[in-house]
Amino acid sequence: MLIGILLGDGHISRRSSTANSRLLYAQTAVTHKEYFDYVFGFFKPFCVKDYNPQSKIVRDNRTKKTYSSISFTTMQLPCFNIYKDSFYKENVKIVPYNIYELLTPRGLAMWIMDDGSKHGEGLHISVYAFSTSDVDKLMYTLQEKFQLKTSIHFNRDKKPRIYIFKESMNTLITLVKPYFIKEMLYKLGL
Repeated sequence: MLIGILLGDGHISRRSSTANSRLLYAQTAVTHKEYFDYVFGFFKPFCVKDYNPQSKIVRDNRTKKTYSSISFTTMQLPCFNIYKDSFYKENVKIVPYNIYELLTPRGLAMWIMDDGSKHGEGLHISVYAFSTSDVDKLMYTLQEKFQLKTSIHFNRDKKPRIYIFKESMNTLITLVKPYFIKEMLYKLGL
C-alpha cells in the first residue's frame, strides 16, 4: 500500500539526516473523502494518539483556483527511513531501482486510485514528477511483471502519463479490483 501511494500522492520527509522520517499524505479532491479515510485508516496507528486529519483551503497560483485539501502526517518513525532513502535522491522523488520487486497488485491499485484516470477504453496514470528513466522503470514493471500493454502519452502541458491499453484492462481489473474501494471503481470504468 505504501509503495503505491509513494508513486502517487504520498511523500516522505526527514527534518535532518539524523532524524527519523514521516509520511505526509494529502488529497485536494475532498469528493474522494472515503478514499482519503481508507488511506488514513491504514496509517492512523503511525500518527499521534487522537490525531485528526487537517483540512484547509489551498489556492493554486498557476490556475488561480481555490481547492479544499485534507491531509495527515505520521509521527517521525524509523520504519519510514528505508522508504525515504529509496524514494528520494537529494529530496527529489524518484522511482527506486527495485520497483519491480516492490510494486504489488495492491500497490498498483493504490497508485491508480491516487493518480489514475479512465481514458477512452484504457487508463492513464500520471507520472508528472518522474524522470524519463523512472517512467521507463515503471513501464517495464507494468509490462513484465503484470503483463500490461503500455505506452507514453503526453498531456497538453507535455507532461507524461502511462497509458494502459484497452486490451490490458481485463488483466488490470483482475489484478487491482480486490483492493479498490467502491468510490474509486469509476477509474477502472466500473
